[in-house]
Amino acid sequence: MLVVLKTKNILHKRVTILSILLLLLFANSRLYSQIIYTDIPDATPNATYSLDLNNDTVVDFIIYFGGSGSTIGVMCNPQNNNAYSGNFINGTYLPWALSTSNPICASLATWYDFNNPGTLALGTNIGHWVGASDKYLALKLIVGTNTYYGWARIDILSNSASFTIKDYAYESTPNACIQSGQNSLEISEYSKNKLYSIFPNPFKFSTTIQTKSNLKNACLNIYNSNGQIVRQENNLSGHTIFLSRDALSSGLYFIKLTEENKVIAIEKILITD
Repeated sequence: MLVVLKTKNILHKRVTILSILLLLLFANSRLYSQIIYTDIPDATPNATYSLDLNNDTVVDFIIYFGGSGSTIGVMCNPQNNNAYSGNFINGTYLPWALSTSNPICASLATWYDFNNPGTLALGTNIGHWVGASDKYLALKLIVGTNTYYGWARIDILSNSASFTIKDYAYESTPNACIQSGQNSLEISEYSKNKLYSIFPNPFKFSTTIQTKSNLKNACLNIYNSNGQIVRQENNLSGHTIFLSRDALSSGLYFIKLTEENKVIAIEKILITD
């Protein structure tokens, strides 16, 4: 009986340790695997919308319409090595018009780059996007040697004479999947009630973080897009945190603000040159 009890205790301890490790792994993945969501005022441009999917001031895709009568249409032109997903029918490249919760990643069979601009809609009967409302364009973003996946939500009139882009997002972990319509819940659930503002953001030299709560001995960690800590500021108090760029290179970062070992805010910042 004693041997059995000891065995059960050892097994219980191992299960407990494994559970803790799994929880830590899940928590880390929620912090480092972030969906960067950008909500914009619904934009209905006269001709062209320059889409900067990762908000780094570089245009990644150009959505535009032109023509007249039955030949008026809406096109997607990837820039650099970026791409959209779709199919090829009767000599025309047609981007998919996805509904919500469709996985967007390498498993999508066909991707087309700048060599093959896509026709979202043409006239009243060509393309998957004719008369589309709240549909999602699957996008692949290439930055250096990394590949990211994202989406843009777009409406197009039934005669293809106008389009409206509403919002967009991408998964900041290279090669990770994102679902169409999925946004950045991990960031917003912490930050929506804890920070007044981060201004300016993006910034070149410094920014100021305003908090709603009065901090006492708080800690601010700065992570790069790979989830590595690149700076730590300790013993922070008050409502205002002045953050200097110092030696940080340009790019996307995440800040995590903790107080008494509790996470009270997670936000993204962008440093530019």
